[in-house]
Amino acid sequence: MARSKRFHNYFRRKQPKKHIHITRAHLDQFSESDIQRLIDHKDNFLKYYWDYHNELAYQRSKITDKIKESLLEATQKVFKFEKWQRTLKYQYANEPFSVSGSLIDPGGRFNIGNINVSQFPTFPALYLASDKNTAIQELLSQKIDSEQSNSRLDALDFALTSHASIAVVSMSGSIGSIINLKDPKGLKPFVNLIKDFKISDSLKKAARAIKEPEPILIQTVPKLIEALLHPNWRFWPMQFDVPVASQIFGQLVFEAGVKGILYTSKFTSKDCLAIFPQNFEESSFIQLDDEVPGGTKLVRLDMHTWKYVRKLQ
Repeated sequence: MARSKRFHNYFRRKQPKKHIHITRAHLDQFSESDIQRLIDHKDNFLKYYWDYHNELAYQRSKITDKIKESLLEATQKVFKFEKWQRTLKYQYANEPFSVSGSLIDPGGRFNIGNINVSQFPTFPALYLASDKNTAIQELLSQKIDSEQSNSRLDALDFALTSHASIAVVSMSGSIGSIINLKDPKGLKPFVNLIKDFKISDSLKKAARAIKEPEPILIQTVPKLIEALLHPNWRFWPMQFDVPVASQIFGQLVFEAGVKGILYTSKFTSKDCLAIFPQNFEESSFIQLDDEVPGGTKLVRLDMHTWKYVRKLQ
């Protein structure tokens, strides 16, 4: 089992003094008691989360074909969108279809990045949002809690305080199949397949030893959606080197051949789309809406031009 360097590095950072007022803009938060508990039991935590992941991964592996079939049956067959927004770091401005950013550790909500390549193969995704506000906040992962701040800045203004240069690009397209998490009734057969998975007594005992809640299974569609849209999704991959539930779900959807996942932003509750262009067939495409700057080589992404984008990874 690989040890997480990020886990150990996190606790080497100097913690802020109690009397300093901090505006809590990021969603990945820990209380002082959480931090101390992690320090005291770090090796046990790492082993626990790896064992937790492996127990469920083994049980999924035994019904792989049934899982793929259930996801394919749950798809919306065609999804068209117009003038949606894609936000990129400035370094990718001339490559608006680049998926390289999604492979940077820890990846994206629905794709696995460079967490631990020997254990979890990476696969990219292309992320879009229905409006510019949402696209910017999703990229910069910042939001201000108006109830905890006297500032007049709204969430978008606060996100723009980042020093990172960004580019926002308008795109339209049509993709052949999606899982729509906004209308998840079709996922009931998938949940029925996983709801009876077993948690070993040894894993439950390990959870008690490190004072973690007893490991749970997803047994209803609402609980599945809650897990997939959890705001603190980065915690597992960044601290324990294992994919979180939404990344595992994204992998299952990708491996089933589905082209994308429609979901709501944790910041604005507007629509977002995670697209798997490696699954595109003839009818699926994304194209740029506006004139492009010099140096831009690709204005349309489809099953044929994906070969070029893949080389950029």
